[in-house]
Amino acid sequence: MWSVTVASLLGAALAEGLHLPAGALLGGMLVALVGSVFASVRVPIPRALQMAAPAVLGAALCAAFRPSAWAALAEHWPIALLNVVAVVAIAQGVALVFARLSGLDVRTVTLGLMPGGASAMVVLSEELGADSRLVTLFQYVRLGVVILVAGAVGRWAIDTPQLPVASASALPGAPPPGLAWGVTLLVAAVGGWGGMRLRLPAGAFLGPLLVGVPLTALGIPVGALPPGLLALLMWVLGVRVGSQFDAEAVWRLRRVAVGALGGAVAVVGGCVLLAWAWSSLGGVDLLTTYFATSPGGADTMLAIALGTHASLPLVLSVQVGRLLLVFFVVPILFRRLSPGRRNPL
Repeated sequence: MWSVTVASLLGAALAEGLHLPAGALLGGMLVALVGSVFASVRVPIPRALQMAAPAVLGAALCAAFRPSAWAALAEHWPIALLNVVAVVAIAQGVALVFARLSGLDVRTVTLGLMPGGASAMVVLSEELGADSRLVTLFQYVRLGVVILVAGAVGRWAIDTPQLPVASASALPGAPPPGLAWGVTLLVAAVGGWGGMRLRLPAGAFLGPLLVGVPLTALGIPVGALPPGLLALLMWVLGVRVGSQFDAEAVWRLRRVAVGALGGAVAVVGGCVLLAWAWSSLGGVDLLTTYFATSPGGADTMLAIALGTHASLPLVLSVQVGRLLLVFFVVPILFRRLSPGRRNPL
């Protein structure tokens, strides 16, 4: 266990040294995935740290919401809303085709391929009578594919990554670093607690944004972090994803795992075409539309987009909008879907 933990830290450091966007996330995820699948070993991350990582990331993103960013979002909100629905439609279409070809329960496949947050989809699968083990396998295969492709796109699109978080001197009023760090961490703590208390989807991530964005608009400095903290939290996010791959399920269900990989690639491919169409017709740069429509978790996609020139407010609006749509609307649809013919377990 400790060997895999140290290896994941080294992998994160190597990826950061190669200047990959969210390098610590990608490097940690790959090593943790290998350790989980081939050695059945998971990196031990305390639950408190797992909750803190998305909360601090959400608070760090608040620095991107400046007046110019709001203007860009106001200009493109109709087509952004259309893309929220389109991404969900692509995932649902691929799921229906896959279920028909494989004979699997259509609700299980839909929940497995739907980009609404892996943990939320697993919980929904238990409530709606789908196979939670298969949903978990499908979700983390999809998420792994999305993160790897997004990392490659981010690296291909830039020569030198931008500074991933704002410095204290770049925030309104140029406050002392200690004060700026303290405000950001306070927003993360209060917002993360409130988001989970209110049972918001991805509450630990969304709560700090709901608290910090209005404060940013009022000129309060939110978004600066101590050096090295963001990289550590990126490593936590990556290891959390990589460790969720169940070795026993992967080996027992190799055929289904291969199908899940194909389904994930199909969903990603459909979203790439959607991003290209949006960029061509809507006048938004392709990097922004790719991260906005990418069918991954909002926190991981924004973590990778942080190191690129993508418009973070536009990416965030589509990612969070899709998350809310899936969480509140799609369960009604799932209850109307009839189960498939068989289950390989």
